[in-house]
This record gives sequence, C-alpha cells and structure tokens, in this order.
Amino acid sequence: MKHYRGIRKKLTTYIDQFLDTGETVENIRDIWYKFKGDIEYLKNMPDDKWDTYVNRLIGEYLYELFLDGDVTIYSRLNVITKGLSNDAHTYNTPIVLFSEKPTRSTDSLSEALLCGIYSSTGQIPSFESVNIAQYLNRTAKHNKAYLIAITDFDPSGESIFHSLALKVKTDLGLINPDIEFTAIPVLFGSGYDDIVSHYPTYTLSSHKQNKINQAWIKKGQTLGVELNVVENKAELLESAILRSVAPEVVEELSRHRWKKKKEEEMLSSDERYRKLHEQLRQRIDDIKDEVEAMETAFDAKWSIPIDVDGVKDMTREK
Repeated sequence: MKHYRGIRKKLTTYIDQFLDTGETVENIRDIWYKFKGDIEYLKNMPDDKWDTYVNRLIGEYLYELFLDGDVTIYSRLNVITKGLSNDAHTYNTPIVLFSEKPTRSTDSLSEALLCGIYSSTGQIPSFESVNIAQYLNRTAKHNKAYLIAITDFDPSGESIFHSLALKVKTDLGLINPDIEFTAIPVLFGSGYDDIVSHYPTYTLSSHKQNKINQAWIKKGQTLGVELNVVENKAELLESAILRSVAPEVVEELSRHRWKKKKEEEMLSSDERYRKLHEQLRQRIDDIKDEVEAMETAFDAKWSIPIDVDGVKDMTREK
C-alpha cells in the first residue's frame, strides 16, 4: 500500500469513511459526490483540475486496496462496467476479445465464441481490468484464460495492450492464482516491413517528449497503421484464436453448441412442446382480453400541480 501524505492522506480518510458505510455506487465519480461538499476546504487548484485530481485519486486508492488483498471491493461497490460486454450468457468461454476501437468484427466473433468483449478508447480504469479478471475466473473451467487484443499497429497500441495484459494478469493472480493466463496481440502481418507494405500508413510523431514513439523510431520504424484501415480483422482474430486457445476449451464450446442445436431440433419436432407453447400463447391472449375488459377510472391529475407560471419564467421565448 502506498504511503499517502498531506491532502492525499486526508482524501483517503473520506474514501475509507464512505467504504465503511457499505453503500454501493454505479461509478467511481459517485463516490466523490458522497463527500464533495465536505472536502471543499482542501481544494487548492481550479475546479476542473480538482475534479480530475480527486477522481483519479479515488480510482488509484481503490485499486491499491484491491492489490493489497481486498479482492471483492469492486463487487461490493457494485461498480458498473462500461467496457466489458457479451458476458452474461448462461455459458461463456474464458476468452475476452479486446479492441482498441469499436469494430463489428469483435462483436460478431464474440457472439460466435460466446466470449466477453472489451472495447475502450483512451485510458482503461483499474476496475475494468478487475472486471475482466473476474469474468475470466468465472468462466475458466479448465484453469485456462485468454485475452486476445487487436489494436493500432503503433507504439501507442502496443503500450495499451501490454498495460492491459499486465494488469489483468496481476488481478487474476490475486483472484485465482491457479488459472493459466495468456495474452495474445493480433498482428496484421509477419513483422513491421510486411505490415507497412500491405496497409495504408501514417508517420509517427518524432517529438522528443513522445517517448513511446522514440523506441520505435530508433529501430527505424517510423510508420504506423491505424486499426480502422484493416479490413480482415475478423480473419486475423479467428486465426489467433485457433492457434492459441487450448483444445479442451474449443472442445467444450463445440459440445455446448452441439447440445443447443440438438435441443432446438428436438423441440421443433416435439408435439407436446408445440401444444404447450400454443396453450401458453392462448392463455397470454386471454389474460390481455380480461384486462382490456376491466372497467377502470383514473383521476388524470398530477399529484402535485404544475406551477405553470414558474415553468414559464424558466424558459425563454425564441
């Protein structure tokens, strides 16, 4: 655990006090709102910078608590994930597809593979990597889990992948150290020269302060390829999965698909199911008719009358 001092130490005290209440929130920012007025006396910077500072500190502190052993902190808070989707099937594979930019390819593949999909632009919050790790722990029936990522082919995309992979590996190791985790970056070709010769490129910024670009440029790699210009994303992702995912994981998915298909075939030809389904539909229609036939009377007035004049004063004539 980091040793916080000064204002940061005082702010973490407010965070701890909120955590002790046992309340839930939808996002990290909601925690700030719980004591926003109480910490005004600590503000020593403009509002916009204070906003960013406090919320970043809350995110960092919660993740520190997680890394320090409180692995259920995010589930207790009930923080809602905005990035992870397609993860609520009755059956899921222990695979998360990560795309730096929204793409239909990952959507269609995740449906076919019954796996999770994570899309994010910009910085990835710590609780999102924990959500990914929790999903993989929940679905890793053979103690094998995979993060398969497709990003821009440039220093930034490379950095995003490595950062996310490292965080998920750390988080998953805390939640369940028995799971074998594999992170796979999807490349658009066999190497730099092959990739930049097959796709439209752009020139990397050579500004000295852009340190992640400098490492590439020193190796003579001055070009990048945006994910948007790659048309065969689905094929590249599928190829990475076929090469990397353990046979037992694929076999279980195949078995699940076979069972679902067989159930559908049997239900479609089952006379008893057909009759029960018709009876259910008829009963629903009968109930709707009964409700429609009921005589009702409503007092169509607002419980609190609208202040028409007050509303008029709040608007401007155009």
